[in-house]
Amino acid sequence: MRYVKDWRFLPLNKYSGYENMAIDEFMVHYYENNRIPVLRLYLWESPTISVGKYQDVIKEINIDKCSEEDVYIIRRMTGGGAIFHNSELTYSLVCSESDIKSDKSTVKETYERLNEFLLEMYRLLGLSPNFAKNLKKKNLGLRSPFCFSDCEEYDIIIKNKKIGGNAQFRKKNIIFQHGSIPFEINTEKIKKYFNCKINKNNFITLSELLKKEINVNEIEKVFLKAFKKVLKANLKEQNLLSSEKNKIDKLVLKKYGSDEWNLKGEKIESNS
Repeated sequence: MRYVKDWRFLPLNKYSGYENMAIDEFMVHYYENNRIPVLRLYLWESPTISVGKYQDVIKEINIDKCSEEDVYIIRRMTGGGAIFHNSELTYSLVCSESDIKSDKSTVKETYERLNEFLLEMYRLLGLSPNFAKNLKKKNLGLRSPFCFSDCEEYDIIIKNKKIGGNAQFRKKNIIFQHGSIPFEINTEKIKKYFNCKINKNNFITLSELLKKEINVNEIEKVFLKAFKKVLKANLKEQNLLSSEKNKIDKLVLKKYGSDEWNLKGEKIESNS
């Protein structure tokens, strides 16, 4: 019999940056308590820059320009460089190695296993993706304050350029991962928000690859088809419950809506 795992699916919705990060953390607590893997798709209400957990915001982000133009700055619970979120589809998931049939696998092996569904999604769109490690990319592992300007082993490369970015948080045997699938990025417009160089020649977007305006619902369907096929997942759609929203609101108030976390990166304990 083919192995199939039931996943809770939080359907596509649009939230503020603060809420998006709080929901992502809530998913980890949810898995701890219920041992049910979760997939979520989401959009952003306003242009937002998410920074990695350990980034120096004051050094690497033009805070004044962001404030002047209502670009929000939020800090993720995952590492890596900054991402400008606006025209994109974002996903997050939480599971364990056993949920994806990767028991006794190394961290790198589970990361590759999880990212295989993204390769399949791009293939279904008629593209030819590959992992950076398979293409012998130069400067592999060299970090940049702007996520799309650097390249890690399991970043996805199409036409010799990186598309999107993914990052993980791990807690005991729990794997949390989220990632960005960019539709379009106006590099000239957004570079004023960063105090670092943005290497446009290193990354590409879906609209550039498909040479058309992107319909988010079409990409959502392809994403879910690839996810179910590769990870053998049975998605059971369920919106957030009122009690869960209350816990998420508390995370926003206590952590993700605070300057202590977003600008300074100071540790704020959360119980949801």
